[in-house]
Amino acid sequence: MKEQLVIYLKEKVFGKILRTDDVIYFLDEGKLKDVYSDQMMFSDLQLTENGVHFSMTTIAKERVYFLNEKGEHTGIKKDYTGTSVFRYELTKRKSTREFTGYMRMISTTTITPEMDAVVQGVYDIKLENNELRWKEQQLLYRDMPSSDGNFRPVAFDADARFYMEEGKLRFEYIPFYYDVNPESMERKLSADKLPPFIAKEI
Repeated sequence: MKEQLVIYLKEKVFGKILRTDDVIYFLDEGKLKDVYSDQMMFSDLQLTENGVHFSMTTIAKERVYFLNEKGEHTGIKKDYTGTSVFRYELTKRKSTREFTGYMRMISTTTITPEMDAVVQGVYDIKLENNELRWKEQQLLYRDMPSSDGNFRPVAFDADARFYMEEGKLRFEYIPFYYDVNPESMERKLSADKLPPFIAKEI
C-alpha cells in the first residue's frame, strides 16, 4: 500500500490548493459563534523504510464571537487567524500490515494556538475507489473557549478523506467533539455539534 499511497499523494494531492468556505457553528449552548475558513496545501513528502511522512499547511481565518440574546456579535472571544504547518507521520505495522501514525502541529503564527502540544492518532487508512480516507483520535484533551471567560477541556476525533468530484480534489473532515473529564479522562459527546469541513480544489 505504501507505493499506492505515494502515487495517490503525488498525482492527486500535492501541488493543489484547496479552499474551505466559511463554516459557521455555535458553541457553549449558542453563546458563542465560530466562523472558520481556510486555504490548505499538502507538501514535503518524505519516505522512510516502512512509512510515509508529509505536511499540511493551513492559512486559516477563524474568530469566535460572543453573542447576545438576539444572536448579535458583542465582541471577540478568540482570534485563531494564522498560518500553521501540521506533520503526518505514517508507517506500516508488521503485526497487522496496517498503516498507523500520528499528526501534530509543528509551527504556527497563531497567537496562543489551541493545537499546541496536541497529537492526533491516525489509523484505519484505506485507499480504494479513488479515495484516500482515515480516522483520527485525539490523545488527552485540548482547550475550547467558553462564554464565561474561561476555557474547558475537550477532544476531537475525526473521519477524513480525499476524493474527486467533477475532476477536482476534495478534502472532507468530519469532526466528533467530546467534553473531557481531565481527572479520569472520561469522554462524552458534547451537546455542541460541529459540521463537516470540506475543502475544494481552487
